[in-house]
Amino acid sequence: MPFRSLSQKLGAKGHRWLMLEIERNPAWLVRELGEDYGIDMEAELTEYQVKGEILKIQVKSHAQIERREGAVRFSIDRRYLEYADACRYPVVMVAVDVASEQGWYLWLQDWLMQRRAVERGFFSADQWSWTEWVSEDKTIASGLNDELKAVARWKGETQRALSLVDAIRATTSLGEIETTRTLARLLLDAAPAAADATLDSVISDLATLADGAWNTGEGHVLQTQLFALVKELGNRVSAATVSNMVKRGDSYSRVGLTALGLLYDESFEYARSLGLPELFTPVEPRVAYYCAYREIRPNEKSSAPMDPAGFEFAGLRYEASDDRTLDRWANHGPSAFLDDLRH
Repeated sequence: MPFRSLSQKLGAKGHRWLMLEIERNPAWLVRELGEDYGIDMEAELTEYQVKGEILKIQVKSHAQIERREGAVRFSIDRRYLEYADACRYPVVMVAVDVASEQGWYLWLQDWLMQRRAVERGFFSADQWSWTEWVSEDKTIASGLNDELKAVARWKGETQRALSLVDAIRATTSLGEIETTRTLARLLLDAAPAAADATLDSVISDLATLADGAWNTGEGHVLQTQLFALVKELGNRVSAATVSNMVKRGDSYSRVGLTALGLLYDESFEYARSLGLPELFTPVEPRVAYYCAYREIRPNEKSSAPMDPAGFEFAGLRYEASDDRTLDRWANHGPSAFLDDLRH
């Protein structure tokens, strides 16, 4: 006979209990999904009529769940958050106490949005799990009768923000720059934290894709989008996003560096506030040199050739290798003089 561990048996008990709990509610239909990136089942709202109003559910079973001061402990793995961040259906984590036959829920997309509002860039950190204490009032029974219905129907501010995020991703992929700008401004008004996280993601992705499509028509479209977003909304990006935009392995991206130049051109004080010379010094000193030089020359623009002769930073100094600096600047932008930095 196949052997099942105590953990597997516990998980199966919690799974069965939750299936029955949802099935008992006349407003919902539950479906078994098996193991699908941790999504165990889906619940569809059937109240009035069936309209594809679905929740994706991930179950965490406990012999006895940890509680304190009116809250229950949730442990949230990165892989579930990554799935929720990309999923177009609401993803709900349910913690089941098998001993007492009780369950509590946490809507992961909403939790992500709230965390991003108070801790910019937290999801990009090298962390694999998070702990959240959820009110004991958030029982699965009460949720199925109230809040989870609204979540499934996409009613509320979080759903509006998530819809705008999806629309921005779509218009970005289609190269619709003006529409992307308009949607980004709407998202900034509706949910600034979601807008910041979305812009961080879109700008990082555009820079990576533009590098991969260098010297192609598609690459030009991607670069145009990237530069337009940085010029208009660069004062919303995080330092971590600037690093993602510019760094490529052990070197730097010429496209990303051009975008960085535009950030200094259009949002100088904000760019200076990010501490970029210090950020890049240990990982890419040439970019650190560029940032430090820009910050002592606030009136210079990246569209014009720069002459950093005599300026030293991060152990580097500029030594022109030939008299073709102007030509190289025309082809490569501000990265032209980085090739001539010497220790």
